Amino acid sequence: MNLSDFYKAMNAEGVEDILRHFPVRYESLLPSGNPLSPHDGERCVVLGLPFSVHAISPRNTSIIRFKIKSQTAVLSAILFNQPFYLTRLSGKKELLFVLYYSEPRKAFIVHGVHDPDSFYAMTGIRPVYSLPKSVPTSYFTNYLKKMLQSPSEASYLLSPVPRRLQEKYRLLDEKDAYRAVHFPRTEEELKNGLRVFKYEEALSYSVRSLLLKRKADRKKKRRNPPIDHRKINAIVKTIPYRLTQDQLTAIREIVLDMEKERVMYRLLQGDVGTGKTIVCLVCLYANSLRGKQGVLMAPTFELAHQHFRNALLFFKDTPVRLAFLANAASMKAKEKREIEEGLKNGEIDILIGTHAALSEKIQFHDLGLSVIDEQQLFGVEQRDSLLSKGESDLLMVTATPIPRTLSQIINADLDVSTLEQFPQGKRNVKTKVVRSTDPIIDDAIRKCLEVKRQIFVVAPKIDENDKDKANAKSIFKEMCQRYGSENCQLLHGRMKKEDQKEVYDAFLKGDKPILVSTTIVEVGIDVSRAALLIVYDANCFGLSSLHQLRGRIGRSGDFALCLLVYDGRDEESQDKLSFLAGSNDGFQISQYDLKLRGAGSYSGERQSGKSELSVCNFVSDYNIFRCAKEDAKEILESPEERENAEYLSALDRRKEMLLS
Repeated sequence: MNLSDFYKAMNAEGVEDILRHFPVRYESLLPSGNPLSPHDGERCVVLGLPFSVHAISPRNTSIIRFKIKSQTAVLSAILFNQPFYLTRLSGKKELLFVLYYSEPRKAFIVHGVHDPDSFYAMTGIRPVYSLPKSVPTSYFTNYLKKMLQSPSEASYLLSPVPRRLQEKYRLLDEKDAYRAVHFPRTEEELKNGLRVFKYEEALSYSVRSLLLKRKADRKKKRRNPPIDHRKINAIVKTIPYRLTQDQLTAIREIVLDMEKERVMYRLLQGDVGTGKTIVCLVCLYANSLRGKQGVLMAPTFELAHQHFRNALLFFKDTPVRLAFLANAASMKAKEKREIEEGLKNGEIDILIGTHAALSEKIQFHDLGLSVIDEQQLFGVEQRDSLLSKGESDLLMVTATPIPRTLSQIINADLDVSTLEQFPQGKRNVKTKVVRSTDPIIDDAIRKCLEVKRQIFVVAPKIDENDKDKANAKSIFKEMCQRYGSENCQLLHGRMKKEDQKEVYDAFLKGDKPILVSTTIVEVGIDVSRAALLIVYDANCFGLSSLHQLRGRIGRSGDFALCLLVYDGRDEESQDKLSFLAGSNDGFQISQYDLKLRGAGSYSGERQSGKSELSVCNFVSDYNIFRCAKEDAKEILESPEERENAEYLSALDRRKEMLLS
């Protein structure tokens, strides 16, 4: 492959983009010996001589079967779809094998073959990269070696961090850090190399987050009429159930913030089912009392349309005028033009919709409050886009709550309102990890059908072409055969919006109580009588996603059951699912998930790309963030100082960074 094709495949603009394509993980190549009685999925690293090698190619599949003679045993091994290893395995030379035991095949599946004299085999640490299919790992690592042989004064080998901070934390220089991360010789060297890039990311994130917060703090309102609190109290009394103390406190905090001269920049966080939506609607009503327009934006059509239906009920006895806006494909051009004109001339008080509200064509007459539901699914630049549409207060909402200490790091001291109490008291949802053959699945479905309660069935994939993972279409066919097509529906993101709406409405009414879907139902879908959730291949989902899905059931306060289906033996996956089965605390779950997954959605990902944080983790690297935050404040207090100015200028040039 030529260099131009390589850079294009890597979506890289320069050498630094390649060097900063860090390993996703590291695997040990230290020989572990032969397990005496291996269990399904158990990993081992074995040095041995391959023999009895033979290859077959059934149905366009390459299979190499052979045996490995180690110092202590003879193992049966299988290598799939890598025919180029045939010559190497027949070379009568000892090789280092990475193996995973397969109980059904009574053999070890080969996941790696290495020369015992190679660099990675000798150090015992092998970086594992996520690369495009067109880029061979050998080409990538050889290019890395070549770049790291360049003179140390090369621009991409110079750290942007001010020298005083490099010395303060005794950080390796950039070249040594790159070498330690891509070609580690020891665990200690790897730790010191990662520490450099973790601090760089934490400092960059902290500086940019603080800049965004300061930008919001500097925005003042030219006109901010008073809000009649008596009318807010009056509409709260019309709600057919009693709000929790947390909800009332949050409403008061948000309204008082809206009355301040500076623009509000606040986060409303609460576990699934704690009643965030009604808080948002009350605050949008408060905003209308001061004669200003509001917008409530959700990440999916389904959630946005549900908010619109709820808003129609909430505002039915008020003069508030509502409109719904989704993407162009789901609306007629004339209807969309009328909404655009109504917003511009002030005839519409509250707009509810998807990210279509961010369109440049959408101009508000006097926008006073912007609410972003499931804010972690929107990039930070999108939030900033709303701030730039006027003097609008900004309320971000998330059902992925995090402890206050973490929030202060992630959200740069963002003002936070938290809901911990549930309107119906404690949720009564039991969670179990089961295998796909467990009879509890069939028993639970039939019981729900008997008592006319709805059932969510979720799979990680839509189509049948991925044989390694459960898919919604296959499960839907099976459900129709077992429980009747008159009871089952299929829902996924490739369906037309009108078809999705028809499916959801039938499910909501209970006409077809079994809904087989992808994670399109993860956020906000509110079906109070849903009592059963079955998630197939639950190991494929993050904990926060699973907890969000679990929030779709038991919303009435009645007993509900969540079944996490997993047939594998991977210990990490088992531990993750067992943790979820034993906890209903959204704060604990999100913190555990954040530690497992890294930054991800918490920092706000670009819609098209990677997270700003590739090596740093808010939980496990909390102390690094805490130090970086203080250093960021120091830099921003003296931006004219030479080292600080050079650092801030370097940040602006880094196109891979998120907060621009």
